[in-house]
Order: sequence, then structure tokens, then C-alpha cells
Amino acid sequence: MASSRSSRKRSPRSRALTAFSAGLVLPLVLALGWHAALGQQDPAGQRLASLSDQGQNQRPPEPDEELSALRATFQDEVRKPTLERIDRYKKLWSKSPKLQDILEERRQRLLSLGERYFDFVRRDVAAQMARSGLRFDGTQFFAYADRNPKAQFIVVGLYDARSERIDILGADLISSGNIEKGGDYFETPIGVFENLLDNFSYRAQGTPNQEGWRGLGAKDSRVWDFGYQRGLKKYKDGNTMSQLRLLMHSTDPERGEPRLGRTDSKGCVRISAGLNRFLDTHAILDSHYEQWAKSRPDSWLFKKERKPTAYPGKYLIIGDSSQSALAVGKP
Repeated sequence: MASSRSSRKRSPRSRALTAFSAGLVLPLVLALGWHAALGQQDPAGQRLASLSDQGQNQRPPEPDEELSALRATFQDEVRKPTLERIDRYKKLWSKSPKLQDILEERRQRLLSLGERYFDFVRRDVAAQMARSGLRFDGTQFFAYADRNPKAQFIVVGLYDARSERIDILGADLISSGNIEKGGDYFETPIGVFENLLDNFSYRAQGTPNQEGWRGLGAKDSRVWDFGYQRGLKKYKDGNTMSQLRLLMHSTDPERGEPRLGRTDSKGCVRISAGLNRFLDTHAILDSHYEQWAKSRPDSWLFKKERKPTAYPGKYLIIGDSSQSALAVGKP
């Protein structure tokens, strides 16, 4: 049975209510749609959500798993480039037997590192920490720099809190302070130095000085600042203790890196570009910075390729494996 035309016709009041409801609902729908669209296009929101999801869904690797993975990376990105650099400069200076011998000695020095030396590092790390009244608060990485003129090594290690053991990740050549140059040159101080936010890290500008030397390394190289410390320097006819700013940083890629392996700096710890990238990328000494980064994930300091370790540390430990220093520094 067909309905009448009058029964299908809506009253003016009904049409008014429908229009009023549409006026309320449509803006709400549009607002929700725009919010969803903008949320999908928000990189910072996505990044934080992604980090949160990763933290909830993935367990951190075991210390030995992390150590194994980073050892392989260290070999490819730090040790191999160092040995290749030495070989490259040996060829470049093939007509200078003296320089050839110096470079080959540094090469063999690095290659000959073994458990006997690493056992010394383990003992000295424990002694330095005890002398400073400090202890590792959990499993974490650290860096140990040996200022002995006949060593000039930096060792990256992992303290495993469960076994209370130190495992070695890898080693590279450095340049520590050369007090014999006099003036504003210091002997690099011994001790335990914490990478604190109070002495905020920065990045090299990569601009050369008047002598064409890029003292902090290539542009964007990380500079770790350990604040003002006291160190030994020559003064008049003797030595005196004075204040220096202790940094760890890269050096000039062309003129400074070939000199790594001998005392050469003004008191800072000079490292290779490869080690700089490794420590920076994997946040090896950035325990405090990792906490700070949770509220500032897009800080200018952090590079896009950053891949923080699950066990970031905070200590640079400086020691001396020479016999004279061991006699004085025995705990």
C-alpha cells in the first residue's frame, strides 16, 4: 500500500532540529579528522611513540650480547681505520726510514696488546675507582686512557655488575699531554672523571687556526668536557700544579691523526675520528645525557644516526702504566 504524499513530508520543526544537529556534529567530525591527520604527520610524536613501544616490547640485550655486537663494530669502525691510516702514511713517507720505523713501532704496539696489559687495566680501574671513593652503579661501559708515553692507549671496557668483572671491548691510540713542550702544555692528570651535564658536551666547528690546524677535529666531531682539573706543568726552572680544562676530542684529520700514539697534546686526551664517532654514536659515556634526552629527543647535540647502547657509562679513567707512576700511585 502506497503512503500518502503528506505523510512523507517533514514538518518545519523537524527540519530545523536536523539542521541544528548537523551544525554541532560536523565541526566535531572535522576536528577529529584534522587531529588524526596531523597526528600521523607529527615526526616527534611518532619518534616518542616508537621509543616507548620499543621500550615496552623489546628486552635489553644481555651484556655479553651487547659486548659482542659492539666489538665487531669497533673492529670495523675504529681499529681497522687506525691500522689503515698507519699503513697509508708509511707509504706516503716511504723515503723517510725514521718515520717508517716510528709508524711501524706504533702499529706493532697496538697489535701486541693482550691479556697481560688488559689485566693491568682491570686492576688500575679498580684502584682508581677505590681511590676516588667511587663505584660503578650497575653494568656500564667506561673508557680508560693510559698516559704512559710508551703506551698511549685508550681502552673501552664494560663493567658487568652481575659478575663484577671488566670485559674489554677494544683499544686505540691516543695522544696525552706533553709537559716537555713547556708553556701551556700539561701532563694529563690521573684520576676518575665523570661526564656530567654541568660541563656540557659540544661539537667542533672544524675551522682551522692560523697554522691550518683543526684542533678539535673535523666539523661536528664530539667534544667531551670534564671541567677544570689540576695538572702538572713546567714553570720557570721546575714544575708546578695549575688548572687546565680537561677535554677528550678528535684532532686534525690530516696533521694530527698521524701523530696519535705519542704524547702531543696540551693536557687533553686526543682520540681518532673513528673512536670519536663510535663513542658518540653509541653513547658509551653518556649515561647522564641519556636520561636528559628522554625529555629532549631532538636536541642539537644528538645526531640522527645515534644508536645508544643499553649500558651507557659516565667515567673516563686516566692512568699511567709506567713503573714510576705505578710506584707513586699504588693504592
